[in-house]
Amino acid sequence: MHIPDGYLSPETCGAMYCVTISLWVKAVVVLKKIFTRKTIPVLAILAAFSFLIMMFNVPVPGGTTAHAVGGTIIAIILGPWAALIGESLVLIVQALFFGDGGITAIGANCFNMGFVLPFVEK
Repeated sequence: MHIPDGYLSPETCGAMYCVTISLWVKAVVVLKKIFTRKTIPVLAILAAFSFLIMMFNVPVPGGTTAHAVGGTIIAIILGPWAALIGESLVLIVQALFFGDGGITAIGANCFNMGFVLPFVEK
């Protein structure tokens, strides 16, 4: 489930943005060393697949929905740092264009689904 706007305090959202931005910087540094021109399209395809499976929501008790997240698949194939970047791009597009999750909560959503999920899997 995506965290919506107004659910977290502004202080928490700011802190999560700071943490997530530092993780994005680390991910870019790591990926610059290991990625080639052939692996970037694979990340794009896996991110598109992740976007697709995240669009199928299943109603759960309490009036909310749950959905699958493709970060684990990306982490298995390309590694957890690539999963962080791929999932973050998917979550940002969903927040900006589909209203799935909040703009102020992008940092928290990217941390939860883009960082915790792939790294716990590894």
